Amino acid sequence: MNSPPPALILASRRRALTGSSRSLSRAYSKGELVRVRAGAYYNKPAWLSLKAWERYSVTVAAVAATDPSATFCYLTALRIWHLPSPRVPDHVHLLTPSPHKAGKHPPTTTAAQDPKTGSSGLEAARGYGVSRHHWQASVVRHRGFGVTSLVQTVLDCIVRMEFPEATAVADHVLGGRRAEGERLTRNEIEEASGFFASAAKRRRVLEVLAFADEAAESAGESRSRALIHVLGFPAPVLQQAFYDSQGFIGRTDFFWPEFGVIGEFDGDAKYLDDDLLGDRTARETVLAEKKREDRLRALGYTVVRWDWKSVKKPDLLGQKLAAAGLPRRNPRRVDQTPWR
Repeated sequence: MNSPPPALILASRRRALTGSSRSLSRAYSKGELVRVRAGAYYNKPAWLSLKAWERYSVTVAAVAATDPSATFCYLTALRIWHLPSPRVPDHVHLLTPSPHKAGKHPPTTTAAQDPKTGSSGLEAARGYGVSRHHWQASVVRHRGFGVTSLVQTVLDCIVRMEFPEATAVADHVLGGRRAEGERLTRNEIEEASGFFASAAKRRRVLEVLAFADEAAESAGESRSRALIHVLGFPAPVLQQAFYDSQGFIGRTDFFWPEFGVIGEFDGDAKYLDDDLLGDRTARETVLAEKKREDRLRALGYTVVRWDWKSVKKPDLLGQKLAAAGLPRRNPRRVDQTPWR
């Protein structure tokens, strides 16, 4: 997220340029603009065409643009640091120095109602309120925002997320694919966790850190691995390379050599993201995946695939893995939601 997006229209800028922002109020009244927050507007048709994450990002930018002192934390900071978030948050999360100002506030994004229909056009478009938190935190400037530091953001989220979601954050921030200055070492995270007054929070961080694996290549793989652990299945080998008489077949997400089972997480991006597709079409990518899987099966392995639906419904993932022949022991006793 960069601040502010080009399409975000600020009343303060309009006044600086023209001496008045009344034209924005008139355009709002005509139904041409959405008021994201007081003093921040967006073209209404463009707003309605945005995806949920994009509307959230614009709302964050609007908060920052209208309140220069805003300091983002928790799930919003996670987004600013480009770390995996389990879903679009319900709120924009801010730090407040006063415990009396902590709490949640409803969305302020509005549009004028059509006098004929009584509709604003935003009925099906989700808005995002503000949630203010009061806790001690280290703060930096990053991508134009006041935000909790990287290690602070990671710790704040790990102790409040469910185990699979926390694992995805830890895997990603430890991975070598992140830019210099945007990744952490295990020692840095462990050392920073020592500042928690709560022993339970310190244990939570160490538990997630012990399970984290920087070899994971996506949030879907990380959450899958954590669920595999929680559901009681054996730990897989990550990113195993396979070859046949034709040469290199590829690396698989998960491999259980003892049971001859290969697991593959299929995220939508593999087939929809232009950067991941490269020069191939989605159809060509699907065909290449099928041929790759055929070669793996020809080596005598069982291949089981799953997608986000199975990750969001752990019982479904458990059924798939059991049907593939993996033994299931007693589910692990992992504290899923220790803090909120």
